[in-house]
Amino acid sequence: MAHSVLISIGSNTNGKKQMALARKVLTETFTDVRFTRTLTSLACPGNGVYSNMLAQFTTEMSEAELVKILKRLECEMGDSEQQRNKGMVMMDLDILRYEDTKRHLRDWDRPYIKRLLRYTMRIIVLLLVMTCTLHAQAADTDKELLGKAIEYYQGGKYHESILVFERLKKHYELNPRFVAYLGMSYYKEMQYKEAAACLKQCLPELTAYSPMEQAVYSYSCAESLFHLEHYKEAITYYERTLPLVSGNDKGDVLFHNAFAHYLTQGKTEKVALLFNEALTLYRANTSTATSLQVARLRQTENMLHGIIKDLSLTDEAY
Repeated sequence: MAHSVLISIGSNTNGKKQMALARKVLTETFTDVRFTRTLTSLACPGNGVYSNMLAQFTTEMSEAELVKILKRLECEMGDSEQQRNKGMVMMDLDILRYEDTKRHLRDWDRPYIKRLLRYTMRIIVLLLVMTCTLHAQAADTDKELLGKAIEYYQGGKYHESILVFERLKKHYELNPRFVAYLGMSYYKEMQYKEAAACLKQCLPELTAYSPMEQAVYSYSCAESLFHLEHYKEAITYYERTLPLVSGNDKGDVLFHNAFAHYLTQGKTEKVALLFNEALTLYRANTSTATSLQVARLRQTENMLHGIIKDLSLTDEAY
């Protein structure tokens, strides 16, 4: 009985050559093999440029037999424990799906898998890959560029960070965190349209990161949309940020969320409630408040007082 199999193929050493070798070896070993295109992606500095593709085929081997064959083929294509200890992955062949059973489940949740499934669904039902092939002589330069882009971002040189990340984007699909760095660089440079586009793109793929880091990106996305006067969309991202923050930081999010509601709805009881929540937090955390937060406390008091008066609400409720 023939079993349908989907495997991932990866290498971070001589990627173009290794992917061509994998095609040859797998075609000689299995029948009806279909491959995706090869894509490459920059990993973190020092981990190289990864080339990846997928292959689908049928086999009468059991899954255990297939695993043994794939491990043997890895060795034939130059892979070894010694090489991997040096950070060199000559060839990696992993079963992603055997019949209807998924393997390497964590890989299925990776952002690049989800994106690439959209690209290849017409040809192979379920698919993965990392990014497109890059000539080996350019790889070292681009790894250095990635390191420089991160260095610029972390050093507050946001204009320079934008230039380098945008250059890399022409050849690579940046991973979500690097897209976030680019979005934050645009935000710091007050290029809010570009900032919002980057941050909206990467935020769904950053849920594994710490709440504090997620909050920075989500809040900056909301602020960018607010500056663009896209108030209703900004509200979505302010509300997304709220569970990630506390204290005066949460007060700031509520303060801006209240203003976004005010600018879309006018003076309403909901707006009053949001300003009141912000005021409660500001008052509870005055010892750690910045001068800006102290000013916002006063502004919130004035806004809340005016809304209560205009809506004929009672101060006791707030």
